[in-house]
Amino acid sequence: MEAQDPRGQSLPELISSLTQQVSRLVRAELALARAELFANARQAVLGGGLLSAAAVVGLTAWLAMVAAAVAGIATGLPVWASALIVGGALGTLAAVLALLGRTRLARGMPPMPMTAETVRRDLHELTRKPGADGTAGSAPAGSAPAQRAAR
Repeated sequence: MEAQDPRGQSLPELISSLTQQVSRLVRAELALARAELFANARQAVLGGGLLSAAAVVGLTAWLAMVAAAVAGIATGLPVWASALIVGGALGTLAAVLALLGRTRLARGMPPMPMTAETVRRDLHELTRKPGADGTAGSAPAGSAPAQRAAR
């Protein structure tokens, strides 16, 4: 497209030209964003597939290591006893990891008592009939809008 000198155009022509240019620009930006998202999504899918394959291979390796541990202990004990020892050790490890994970998760999500209380009050005010106590739609006393208005 050729660039026209805007000085010779009327206002409606300028507006029409502007809308066409903006429309072209938006379409071009959307096409670029779509292409980038497709490329990123393709990489993410490939990466996820590789991570899944790595998890399967890693789990298989872990099972082989557990079997080797059972076989190693079985040189001095019966196989069932060595399997019981390895299983108990792995169960204990799983329990410790679960407790540590639960503790970390609880620490990462602290309760928000003030927010919960203001939301509870706001919900109570919203479910109450308007004008039941003589007020006509003002913000609840303890709500965030009322607190901001009081400042």
